[in-house]
Amino acid sequence: MFNNFKWNLIIGLLLSFPDLVQGQDEVTNAFDDLKRQGIVVSEEYCEMRQQASQDALEALIRENPVAGYFCFTEDRMHDIRMTDAIPQRWVERPVALRTKLNGDCRPGEFYTWQVGLFAPYQALSDVSVSFSDWKNEKGGRIPAAAFRCFNLGGIDTKGASFKKQVNVDKGTVQALWIGSDIPTDAIGVYKGTVVIRPAHAQPVKIHCELWVEGPVMTDKGDGEGWRKSRLRWLDSSIGNQPEPTYPYIPVKMDKRSISWLGGTMVLSNTGLPRSISTHYDSSNQLCAQIENALLAKEMTFVIEMQQGKEIWKNGTLRITGQSRASVSWKVCSKSSHFEIVCTGNLGFDGLINYKMEVKALNDVKVKDIRLEVPYTSYAAKYMMGLGHKGGFRPDSLINWRWDTTNHQDKIWMGNVNAGLNFCFKDENYVRPLVNIYYALGKLNLPDSWGNSNKGGIDIIPEESGVVLLNAYSGERLMRKGETLYYDFNMLVTPVKPLNLKELAEKHFYHSNSDISAGYIPAALQAGANMINVHHKKDIYPFINYPYYDDAIPDLKQFIAKAHQKELDVRLYYTTRELTVKIPELWALRSLGTEVIHDGPGSETRTLIHRNGPHEWLNKNLKTHFIPAWYNAFKEGKYAGDMDISVITTPDSRWNNYYLEGLDWMIKNLGLDGVYIDDSALDHQTLQRARRIMDADGKRRLIDMHSWNHMNQWAGYANSLHLYLELLPYVDRTWIGEGFGFYNTPDFWLVEMSGIPFGLMSETLDARNVFRGMIYGMLPRLPWSGNPVPLWKLWDDFGMKDARIRGYWDNRCPVKTGNENVLATAYVKDNRALVILANWTDSPQTAHISMDEELLGFKPSFCLLPEVRDVQWKGNISLQKTYEMMGRGGLIILLEK
Repeated sequence: MFNNFKWNLIIGLLLSFPDLVQGQDEVTNAFDDLKRQGIVVSEEYCEMRQQASQDALEALIRENPVAGYFCFTEDRMHDIRMTDAIPQRWVERPVALRTKLNGDCRPGEFYTWQVGLFAPYQALSDVSVSFSDWKNEKGGRIPAAAFRCFNLGGIDTKGASFKKQVNVDKGTVQALWIGSDIPTDAIGVYKGTVVIRPAHAQPVKIHCELWVEGPVMTDKGDGEGWRKSRLRWLDSSIGNQPEPTYPYIPVKMDKRSISWLGGTMVLSNTGLPRSISTHYDSSNQLCAQIENALLAKEMTFVIEMQQGKEIWKNGTLRITGQSRASVSWKVCSKSSHFEIVCTGNLGFDGLINYKMEVKALNDVKVKDIRLEVPYTSYAAKYMMGLGHKGGFRPDSLINWRWDTTNHQDKIWMGNVNAGLNFCFKDENYVRPLVNIYYALGKLNLPDSWGNSNKGGIDIIPEESGVVLLNAYSGERLMRKGETLYYDFNMLVTPVKPLNLKELAEKHFYHSNSDISAGYIPAALQAGANMINVHHKKDIYPFINYPYYDDAIPDLKQFIAKAHQKELDVRLYYTTRELTVKIPELWALRSLGTEVIHDGPGSETRTLIHRNGPHEWLNKNLKTHFIPAWYNAFKEGKYAGDMDISVITTPDSRWNNYYLEGLDWMIKNLGLDGVYIDDSALDHQTLQRARRIMDADGKRRLIDMHSWNHMNQWAGYANSLHLYLELLPYVDRTWIGEGFGFYNTPDFWLVEMSGIPFGLMSETLDARNVFRGMIYGMLPRLPWSGNPVPLWKLWDDFGMKDARIRGYWDNRCPVKTGNENVLATAYVKDNRALVILANWTDSPQTAHISMDEELLGFKPSFCLLPEVRDVQWKGNISLQKTYEMMGRGGLIILLEK
């Protein structure tokens, strides 16, 4: 079979020596056939990149059409790419054919095509597109309502319709991508019109003929990317139904008390929480009899004048919406100077959104507007955020000021089984970029909380059992009628019970090899039952686009073979970066910065693009982009090819596309889950993803990985903090690429283990078996070590049925007598697996003592089980003092 290089050579020769063929059309048809087969021909031979000569362009402009601009139709095979020039094929086209579409498709297909607007004389504004019915000779009809122009709007990530204004600058080209559902019973030639109408300019009518023939397409054409039928995925509302996802239960409300899985909140007269409590024990298992209070007293929103605090007259608390998935409420309050409208919404996963709308009734000088959150000391033991690494909350006063140089707008304080996270924002909130790209897409300073950098957060040390979080905005002058939005959300943690059983049963194989042939044998030999497939593989070549036509047969075959061996397969799949290999690239480019994030383009310099973007990006996209991942294939099917990507815009319609792609892979490839790397995904999108993955009743897993963001490039953010809102839908974390074993135990607990948030995790760069096992963390095979001996130990012990009793749990039955040596016990009936870890670089002694009542039995059998490459088998006495080498530890098996 010809590879891409050979096809490129053939096409190049044909274009270089036109006498070898009958004409340019033959070359074009050959080129199009290759694209339909999924064969990527080098960009330099693309017709739509062959720029019109200056003479030809000047001759075209001299035509000076009545409308004051030009329209050129193009089918889906000839993507309009250039915005600052027009292709040669347009100036060669007869006038009568410029505004005529001749297309072909199959019944049931979602058919796509384009119109290119060229405005050489003056700018065009507020372009609209209208459609007629398209009819065939027998009266068959494609109704006007079936057509859409993606550039003019669509459906957002929340399922709401929106409109966009399209303007065309003078001297530029704007592509309009149009699509329509073709009826399954359509046959023959359908004729109709499309009218392009800019404001203050003459309309242009496009005459269209669409030949429909062939077998009915049952998938709308989604199985073949070259058709670009998947563009309809941009407007999908899949997964938006208001139903709880696993393991959650419906939200319940009784008077002012709202309950969800593991939590209860009681509202005050202001609409803010009077109390919040969680119902988890110290191992983060649900217990209805436990109430862990997060608030020492009710939360208050304060407006303070020079003469004192405003006195409020509160309205009635009104429930504005209630379903199995959420409850919404509203309270209107008034003082002599202000009106406040407080609206709140609590979801089934414990995420609470508040909007505080503050309107001035007259010109008024304000001393401060703030939110006071009185945490209980129990629920403020640990802290993460505001530039502080996760771990114990400092005993001293914390003063933090808004500064969007840093990616900091969140603060979590809590205990292992009771915590509360805040994110502060206003109505202009835009999700920032993460990882090394933060400086190119920073937080917007909220007008309300930020107040020109006068605002901040104080955390006041414990006094009388209260730790006060004071989010203030400082002095300001408000004019009559001025409105500020002091919005924030709260996430109650943990978000769900720990699932040690699933951690023990699911064994990952996650290779970094580009060649997939060895994955299945290696996974089986090691005893893994899940394979993660990263991009840049021979079965998955291009980042975040696993449905690339040429790779789909290989990927599908791989998943089928894995399933035959009872192995699950999950793919790297997120939205932060997007390969330029996608067939919809130029359609997405025509949407401006809606999907492809705006940026300095060829002037961009990042940590991995110190000398600027790859030349392909500079030559083709030129401006308004941010270069991202790139890599060359050195072996395998795609050897000699290159993956180049750009950064996407968070919260765009690309999320809808992403979700439809997930659904398509589950149904067509048998996908068993996804692996999410640093991501632009939001809470609602991942909630929708969970509904899609659970739809047929099969358990599919999501695991999440993140780089270490505590550095200047990433804005000194906490890696786990960035994704807390996603954790209700994540099954396992793999956090902190760059987090070493040397970090303190409290950091391991808060930022690495996932335990305070209801998740189990794996070690990444923190390669210390004993320290990892304290938190139930193992290496990932073969990426970060060899967990196989530990899998065997866990299986032999019966870890899937055990209960974790960590050193943080007052029910832990093991003590060491040395604060530098921590102990965790995994208890199963009359057996226990005890882990000791020395958290220093020096030898430490430990005198092991057991509380038999907490253990649940009197141990009569104690040994050191053999764990290959970890420890030798041997006997141990609990009556002796043991010395452990620096960074070392012990694994002890106890039996009754």
